[in-house]
Amino acid sequence: MRNSPHGSAEQLPPAPGFIEKDLTGVPLRTVHPAAIPAAIGGTFMLIAWIGAPNDFYALLRWVITAMAIWTSVIASRLNRPIWMALFIFVAILFNPISPVYATREFWAPIDFIVMVLFCFSGFKFVATRPAEQTS
Repeated sequence: MRNSPHGSAEQLPPAPGFIEKDLTGVPLRTVHPAAIPAAIGGTFMLIAWIGAPNDFYALLRWVITAMAIWTSVIASRLNRPIWMALFIFVAILFNPISPVYATREFWAPIDFIVMVLFCFSGFKFVATRPAEQTS
């Protein structure tokens, strides 16, 4: 049983970079380790879903692939294999090396779904880490 700033006593996994031993007997803090890639990925996917110039989509492929890989690593460390597989699929779908070419009508629902996945992962992935000591 752990205390968190949210008042939950739920057993949360250690944040990436920490092990259970690091969290024993110290004040803990709840963190959202996927917040940064979720915010970046979600923002790029929102822009794509709304519509952007064609040059934007080349950058989008690189950014979304990187954020999907980053999120899949976080999912792996939090022992969430389905989420890891989803983000690996997103990375493959958006990869800039071997791009998938299709119409705007094909991409619009995919852009929306991927945007929701990124946003949801930012809130859904929670972990604990030692609270910073204030002196």
